[in-house]
This record gives sequence, structure tokens and C-alpha cells, in this order.
Amino acid sequence: MKINLTQPQRTLAAIIYLLLLILLFSLIDGNFNELLFKSSDDKRVWFFSGALLIILGKYIAEPFFSKPTDAIANSAAVIITLLTLNDKDRFTLYKVILVLAILVLISSLITIFLKNFNQENKTIQRINASAYKIATDIGNYKVLFSLVYLSTVHTYFLNISEPDIISTIVLFAFWYILISFDIVGWFIKTFINLVLSTSDDLEEDLGLAIGCENPLLYKVEVDFLKNKSSKIDIGDLVTVENEKLNKSVGIVINKKQLLNKFWLEVYLLVDENENVIKMPQVHRLKFLNEKKILQFKNSVKKIKTLDSLPESNRNQVGNNKLYRKRENFVGYIEKGSNINQIIFLHLGEKEIKEGAIVVSEIYGEEVLFQVIDGQTREEPLEFKDGYGYEVAYARKIGSYDNKNKELKVRNWLPRIYTPVFVFESEDLSEERLLEISNNSIGRLPKTTFEIPINDYNSLVTHNTAILGILGIGKSRLTFEILKKLINKTGVKIICIDVTKQYQTELLDYFEEDKLMIDLSEEELKDLKAKNADGNFDNPTSWGNESIYREKLDKCISDFYNSESRVLILNPDWHNVSVAGSKFKITHKEDLTIAQKTRIISERAFIYSYNQGETTDARCMIVFEEAHSLIPEWNSVANDGDKTAVNGTAKVILQGRKFGLGSLVITQRTANISKSILNQCNTIFALRVFDDTGKQFLENYIGSDYSNILPTLEERHAIAVGKALKLKQPVIIELNDMKRVTN
Repeated sequence: MKINLTQPQRTLAAIIYLLLLILLFSLIDGNFNELLFKSSDDKRVWFFSGALLIILGKYIAEPFFSKPTDAIANSAAVIITLLTLNDKDRFTLYKVILVLAILVLISSLITIFLKNFNQENKTIQRINASAYKIATDIGNYKVLFSLVYLSTVHTYFLNISEPDIISTIVLFAFWYILISFDIVGWFIKTFINLVLSTSDDLEEDLGLAIGCENPLLYKVEVDFLKNKSSKIDIGDLVTVENEKLNKSVGIVINKKQLLNKFWLEVYLLVDENENVIKMPQVHRLKFLNEKKILQFKNSVKKIKTLDSLPESNRNQVGNNKLYRKRENFVGYIEKGSNINQIIFLHLGEKEIKEGAIVVSEIYGEEVLFQVIDGQTREEPLEFKDGYGYEVAYARKIGSYDNKNKELKVRNWLPRIYTPVFVFESEDLSEERLLEISNNSIGRLPKTTFEIPINDYNSLVTHNTAILGILGIGKSRLTFEILKKLINKTGVKIICIDVTKQYQTELLDYFEEDKLMIDLSEEELKDLKAKNADGNFDNPTSWGNESIYREKLDKCISDFYNSESRVLILNPDWHNVSVAGSKFKITHKEDLTIAQKTRIISERAFIYSYNQGETTDARCMIVFEEAHSLIPEWNSVANDGDKTAVNGTAKVILQGRKFGLGSLVITQRTANISKSILNQCNTIFALRVFDDTGKQFLENYIGSDYSNILPTLEERHAIAVGKALKLKQPVIIELNDMKRVTN
């Protein structure tokens, strides 16, 4: 038990322990008068070279730590004591203790001797370090004098013909209390605090306020050479005494280390009326007040405990937001912040990272900000001392409307030096996360603020894109969107999938009767059979494109008229070709994936077109691996693909008023048709590395968000768009698919 005592208190403790030691000697030996005159008696070594030296070492010589010079004195005392014993052979562990004392003495001398040698020499460094460790670890009062004490007790009270068990227990207990439990020190400290304390005793002097950056933010200089016993940490309460003698209560929010001192940043606490919390003024005589002004102007003191404050102040501090949330405090608003983005100094040990949600106030209202970037900086202090720190950049995302589950715009910006707190949700239970997964597509990271699909019609008719590298979770997000579409709407979904994964993996999300898998086997065989050589005199009879259109029309019509909700088409299975020339040249050309994608899209459009115009979503076409289905013009192998992609783009552009839309999924943003991608109003951008993809997304989400695309975590995405009612990009934490049930 470590008790921090002042020098007078340590002296008092040593005196009390010395009196107890003398009393203990009198009870055990019974002849205190002969103590000084027959001190050569080996049995009394426990008193002089054991307990007495432990007391002096603990409270007078080595109250904080042992130096090599202390180790020299300790080892020399032990060596002299051992050499003056009358019966050395009888003494327990005599040789062991003597060898250890000599080893400590030699190690201490080596440490002092090597101090003036070249410390860059690694051999000298190792020798010096080893010698120093031996000297300070073994040579301190607790080890050396305890060995002498315990060996004496064992030799003269226990290892005898008639062991004195009671004396042994009493002496051992006294040693154990002296080494492990500072009962006397605790009593002195408690007695002073409870009986003799004054209002000033409830505070510890720290230093002086040397700067005031704003009415609430003070810079304090602490000279720890003068205040070695003062331990101050971020989050501790202090008082700052101004020129009117009112002690304003503040909290330490930052600590900067210098060579022989450190600086604190203290933020003054305010009450519910925004007035600085001040301790009651102590009334003194006028001449004492004048002296106090001269002596303590701008003085800063540490408040020992919250309970030591007057009750009125205790309640005010306890209700202060900065004090209540001090564990979540991460900094304060820096200069350079604007209405879109704040910059705050990152303080304390609270971890933040990209996507983290932080909270600050604008005119007393809590507003959410999302961390999007960070930067290291350095501040010059004194005498070439420097202080390295971090600043974080966070975009304003507004206030969250729990009723409508959406982010509301909040105008203006926080005042400079306003505190910033990392947001931590109070309810992240499995039940709550399951509820969020069922109702929403994700949430703000590490919060319960849901980001639902608020407009399913816009999700379809205004087109949606999911972009990200391979294996980042695009398909899982796609399946979840499709599941929610089916559960919430009557939309029919046509998936153009060349990966062959939809027909198996979608079964984990839907009942089998909700899926229709491509053309039937008979139709596929018939399509292949009719892809034969045609009439030489009729070039249009070469190939089976017209038959393919007919079969797609029938398939789509059957799909719309069935209970199935998802139709999966794999163009790779469709054996389709066209005449290679308009002239009488008997050859044909197979259609490419892009060309078959155009035909599928057009047939779906025609069916929706025949149903008439509508504001409701009817059908969504899913382009899986879209860079293969609708490639960019510079990624195609022939002019036919360019024409095909333009045709598909036309379908997507015109389909909106007939309830037709698309979902585009790709891992290669650079290779997908930008004329189609530009029509996607809702975007989910997962991790992306390529510069082309980042540059394209910059138009949607801005340069600050696009710069963090390569570092997005798993199951995180930058989302924006009408379907989500997000007026600006936001990093969201996507649902864990094991929780998605609806």
C-alpha cells in the first residue's frame, strides 16, 4: 500500500515506528537499559541492522527510489554488521548475505565509475545496465536489511533448542507490516485530512497559468522538479485562481512534456447557465487578501477528489457535460474548421479512426461528425523541446432523427475550442443489432443510428451501384438489397449473372419457389438447334437472334405472371448468333456477352413499356460483374459491343418512367460504362484501390471521402443517394449477414 507523504509526515511516521520498535524490543528482550551498552550482542542485530535501518531507509534515506550511492551505504552497513558478529557460523545464510552485500557494493562502484565513460559503447552500456540493476534492485533497504532481519529472527528466536514462537510471529508481523502495509503513514494521512484539514488542504499546488487561449482554456506550467510529489493526469480536476480570488474549477484535457517541466491545458467547467463554476470565496482580513494576490495570482491547484469540493460545487461539476463525458473526450475544435468540416485536436488515449462518429455542439445542440482524415503536427515549446500531436478532420453529417431514422441537416459550425466527444452507443446488444439488420441496410459505425432504405422506388427507378474490389462483400450486400426489395415491395428482379453463384447462393435468402432459373433446358436445346445454317439466298436466316428474342419475351412474360420474384439469366448458356454479313456470304457470328445483355435489357424494357407509364418500381435488372456486361468503350473488343452498351444505356435511361431500373455491381469501376454508371443515383462504395475508380467516385462523394476508399474496413461502405435519404456521403457499417432475417 503506497501512501504519498510529505517530508514532515515521513519524519513523523519514522518517529512513531521507532517508538514502536523500542516498545517491541522491550517486550521481547525485557532489558531496554542495556540496548545501547550491550549492542554487540548478536541477538540484537535484528534491531540495529534490520528494523531500524528499514525504517530509516523507507522514510528518510530512500523514500522514492534507491540510487547507487544509497546501495553503497546499505551494503557497507550490512558487511560491517556481519563481520562484527561473534558467532558467524551460527548466523543463518551468513555467507549468502555477505556475498550479496559485496556484490552490491562492487556493482554500485562500477556504476559510478562507468558514468564518466563513453556511453555509446554497447559493451559499456550492457555492463553499466547490469551493474545498475543489481545495485538498485538488490541494494535497496527492503532487500538487504530484510535479509539481515529475517535471518536474525530465524537464528536467535526459531532455530534454537526451545523456539520462541510468539516472538518469532510478532517480529515477522512487524516486518511484514513495515514492508507491505504503511499503517502509520495511512493513519497520519487520514488524521490530517479528517481532523486537521482546511479548505486549502483539499488542494495540491501545481503551478501557474501562463496563457489563456480563450475565456475557458488555460495553459498551465508545472515544474516537476519543485512538485515531484504532484501526480496529475488528463481528466483530473484543478482550480485556477484569477485576479478576483475566485477559484474557477477546471479539468485537465492535455499534457505536454518538456525537459524539466510540463505544460497542462485546462478547460474551465461551466454550469447549466454557461457560467464558470467557482468555489466559494474564503473571507480573509484585508492585509491577508493583499498578500494572497501577490503570492497566488494565476495559481493552479489540483483538487484531490470530487468529494472534497463543497456540495454546491460538487453538484455543478457532476452535472457538467465535459466532466460527465470525460472518458469519451477526444479533443476540441481547432482553427480552420468550416461549415462542412471540423478540425479538432486529438487528445487523450481514446482511439478514433476513419468513419468514427464524434459529437460537438452548435448553439447548444448536439451534432454528429464523421472522421475522414488525420494529420500529424508538431508544436515548438521551449529550449528546442517539441510536442508532437494529431489533428483529425471530420465531416458534418447532421443530427439524427430517431423517429424518421434519417440524418437532418444542421446549419453553421461549432465555436472554436468547443469540446469534441467520441460517440458511443449505449445499446449494442445482439437483440438491438438484429433489429437494425432487419430494418436497415446498415448503421453509423459503432452506433445504433440506422441507415434504412427509405425509398425503395428510387432504389430501383433511379438506379443503384455497388462498387468495390473482389472479395469485399459486394454480393452479400446485393443479396440483402434483393431480399429487402422482395419483402417490402412487389418489384420483379431480373439478374444477369455470368458468375453462376446466384442460382445457388440466393437459396440462402429466398425460398426456392421465388426463383426462376433461366430458360428451361428444352428451350436452351431448341435455341441451340435453331442456331443452324440458314438459306443461302436469305442472309437473315443465318443465326437465331430473332428466335432468342421470342424465347426471352415468353420467359419474361411467364416470369411476370408467376409467383416467382427473381429471374436469373446467364448469357453464357445462351447459344445465339447472327448473320456475319448482309450479303450472300454463308457465315454467322456469335453474340458477345454485352450484345446478349442488350437484348435481355431491351426485352425487359419492352414488357414494362407495354404496361404503361408509372411512378412505382416494377422491375430491376441486376448487372452482376457489370464490367463484362456493360463495358466502357475503351474496354470493348469490337464495335458491336460499343453499340450494344449504348443500347443498354438507352434502356436504363428511358426505363424510369415505366418502372424499370437497374442495380450495377462491379469490381472494376474503370472498365464499366460511365454513361450507365452516371445514371446511378444511389451508390455503395466499398474498398477501392484503383485511381480511375477513385477519380470517378470523387464526383459523387468528394475528394475527402474518395481518399479513404483504400482503407475502408471490412463490411463498411461509403453510401449516398436518394434511396437512403442521404444528402451527403456517409461511411456506414453494413449488416452482419448472419443477423439478416427479413
